[in-house]
Amino acid sequence: MKILSFDIGGTKIAYAIIDEKGALQTEVATLPTPQNSFDIACLVADICSHNQVDGLAIATAGVVHNNQLAGKPINLPQGYENIDFSAISGLPCFMENDANAAVWAEYKIGALQGCRNCAMLTLGTGVGCGLVLNGQIYGGSTGASGEVRFPISGADLADMAQNYGCSETDCFKIKAKADAEDTAAKQTMRQWQDELVKALVSMQEILDLEAIALSGSLAKIVAYDALETAVRARIWQPLVRVKPAQTGIHAGLIGAALLWSAHHG
Repeated sequence: MKILSFDIGGTKIAYAIIDEKGALQTEVATLPTPQNSFDIACLVADICSHNQVDGLAIATAGVVHNNQLAGKPINLPQGYENIDFSAISGLPCFMENDANAAVWAEYKIGALQGCRNCAMLTLGTGVGCGLVLNGQIYGGSTGASGEVRFPISGADLADMAQNYGCSETDCFKIKAKADAEDTAAKQTMRQWQDELVKALVSMQEILDLEAIALSGSLAKIVAYDALETAVRARIWQPLVRVKPAQTGIHAGLIGAALLWSAHHG
């Protein structure tokens, strides 16, 4: 099967054709996100019309419940929540929140394979969270689960650096300065990593997970062995593993296609 998969965010739209096993069949194309909902609908419809595929998968910012956008994301235009992607494409469509789609990719073909209860945190400018419980995406009663507010984002790291008098705001430069024994950068990284430990401990104490994967740009500056040891030291459950995600920046695209296949294949 061939699934045309989209990842729609506030600044860009990525899309590719993906098969039922999560393998990319085309290069991933990216375009700036149009500034109004009509143009978003026209863009998706036009791309669909030029591709011979079996279905349409959408990973999107916002709250998704029962295959419908239940809460419009603030970074997408008014009316976006009313787009009927199935109608405009003429294809069977499956839609999911982008963090949930991403964790599904990790669960099916990435770092979380073999786990029935797991989660993924995406650490970027903001923080995203997707949950798989008992082998199913957990969206909660309204689809809004995983909307976490842990102070572990890139913006939080930059604020911490400023508070300690570190001249850098780029996460990789802060980490490099910390590795070079810069005092302010070391204090910054120590606080950020402690906040990350607290976040993972809170998740584990509530959910009793087998593993938590980390993705996003900040996941590249994590010392995983030390982080996992610190988390395990603060909880009584011995099984949790903390792992780098494997499916990369296109996890949302891949997960959306895999979810389409699970529901329509």
